[in-house]
Amino acid sequence: MADEKEDKGFRVIDRRGREESPPPAPSASAPPPAAQADKAPSAPPVPPQSSAPPGNLQGSERVKEEKGRGDAAPMVGAPRFLDLVESLQMGAMANLGMLQARDGSRTPVNLPGAKDAIDLLGVLQEKTRGNLDKDEEEVLREGLYHLRMAYMALMNAPPGGRGKGGEK
Repeated sequence: MADEKEDKGFRVIDRRGREESPPPAPSASAPPPAAQADKAPSAPPVPPQSSAPPGNLQGSERVKEEKGRGDAAPMVGAPRFLDLVESLQMGAMANLGMLQARDGSRTPVNLPGAKDAIDLLGVLQEKTRGNLDKDEEEVLREGLYHLRMAYMALMNAPPGGRGKGGEK
């Protein structure tokens, strides 16, 4: 029985399923905020509980809603299909030596790396056939065409024709 009355130093309150009540108004006897800053808090603040089930369902539902093909523009930072396509295209362009740094130097040519990125874009095009809107399909098709043409131009160039960093 003595153990029941012993103070453990913290207390757990289960607030699941209950609506949050507004915080109590500060009383006149409470010390001013400056005086409270000097004291260490007795317990960490409890984050508000959402009514959503546990896990990432709430976030994934938001992404699905934003990805919809409605008239509303997706939120800034929301993942899009074109972000994936553009990332793979930039990787292929870098490996083909098509990108130029601020100092004027070009990225070195890496034909196996470029081929891998182009092949991944081809797989993506095949697997998403019929499931893309016009803009997504056009960006993927046009980008893939130009990357393939640049790859073939480098493959067919004479070995001595490529300068340092892939320049002709």
